[in-house]
Amino acid sequence: MADYIVHALAASQVSITGGESLSGITQGDGSNLVGQFITIGNGPLTDLNVSDAGSDSDFDDNDGNQRLNGAQSFDGTTYADGTRIEAEYSITLRDNSTGQTYQVLGVNINNSSPSFGTTEGLAFVGSFPPRGVPLEVISSAEGPGSSGQPPVDESSLVPCFTGSTLISTTTGPERVEQITLSDLVLTRQHGPQPVRWIGRRRVAESELHANPKLYPVRILSGSLGNGFPQRDLLISRQHRMLVRSSIAERMFGVPEVLVPAIKLTSLPGVYVDKTVQEVEYFHLLFDRHEIIFAEGAPSESLFTGPEALKAISAEAREEIFVLFPELKQTDVLPEPAGFIPTGKQQRKLIDRHVKNEKPLVSLADIAL
Repeated sequence: MADYIVHALAASQVSITGGESLSGITQGDGSNLVGQFITIGNGPLTDLNVSDAGSDSDFDDNDGNQRLNGAQSFDGTTYADGTRIEAEYSITLRDNSTGQTYQVLGVNINNSSPSFGTTEGLAFVGSFPPRGVPLEVISSAEGPGSSGQPPVDESSLVPCFTGSTLISTTTGPERVEQITLSDLVLTRQHGPQPVRWIGRRRVAESELHANPKLYPVRILSGSLGNGFPQRDLLISRQHRMLVRSSIAERMFGVPEVLVPAIKLTSLPGVYVDKTVQEVEYFHLLFDRHEIIFAEGAPSESLFTGPEALKAISAEAREEIFVLFPELKQTDVLPEPAGFIPTGKQQRKLIDRHVKNEKPLVSLADIAL
């Protein structure tokens, strides 16, 4: 028996030319889509929990063992625990501007007659196609895992982007990609603060392979202690997390310090995640360096120090300089939101936490 997650994009986030829809009538093989163009919207992927009573971890067609593990909502509809779920068909999308192709599965939650009559969303194999770009459907096939088509192991399905990270705002948790300049984000030291600038950068599979340092660090739920983060958190290697502990206070004379995510990888449940096929990084900039809350865990906003500014594009730097012209002056250094130890001190701090099995976030009052 295998339990796994299917990361699915809702049908409402997909537009198709020619008046077609993801649902087909020809044995659910997706042939009605060939020659049409599909444009993927900006909505987040939904994690659908699946339990497979069989011995495989493949997400396939015609597998009666694949069932929803618990009642779940998808695209505004709630489905009962145990509802059958399948990969009804496989289509190949092509970005005609680059020639790049993508394998996509039609996700069918069986709530119709015939059972293959609806396709509620899409799942993506290997890499995620660009959003907002018309992509041509160049082929379709029944399956996978049937009619001679090879099975698709669930580990090859593309997970949610870093862009799915929940940020605490005055109106509740918001996905980072949905935050706008008008939103007020909750900060640890200065209360609600408006976002002044938002940056984003998508890193494709080819770039990750060429530069492994671009792979994100995954912090599993609860790995920092006391339930933080509240969900898995995926961030860039140099993104700093707040450590608040008695160990930090003994070492540095202050209870709170900022440590890059890559320095946390000696902790159980924190590691460089090289299984991602693509990642999108977001930067939130405020009037000052702030501690904000990502998946409930205290984390830094964009720090506009010299090294941080080198890490973003020239165009992004110019946008920031328009907002904060004083940053062009080389003798003006921004004030960090917390003490930042040296690299050697950071390693020693984390080693002590591991040795003493102490949480990095030791006080419950860290939460909002």
